[in-house]
Amino acid sequence: RFAERLKELRTEKGLTQRALASELNVSPNCICEWEKGRSEPGIESLKILALRLECTLDYLLGFSDDLGNVFIESFRLSEEDAEILREMKRLPYSLQQRAKLYLKKLLEIYDLEK
Repeated sequence: RFAERLKELRTEKGLTQRALASELNVSPNCICEWEKGRSEPGIESLKILALRLECTLDYLLGFSDDLGNVFIESFRLSEEDAEILREMKRLPYSLQQRAKLYLKKLLEIYDLEK
């Protein structure tokens, strides 16, 4: 079940095996082996996969049919906010995480949290 869902979610996100491998710091062959069910990722890779593929671990592992992080269609962003999100999504996962930390730090500095 994991192998099928990994490939399905990866292709839905428009990611190549090479691109996903780069974000996980593994070889593209490793992703291929996971998608064929010949091997399985470790827990750290699973956590990153769930975050990157925007689903729960339960969904990814086949314990649930609920994605858990479904985008709400009725939620509308301003064009400026949508542009920021599009640019953020273009970054590799590791840089997205760094950008989030930087943003949190800015919010702390300017006392704008919550």
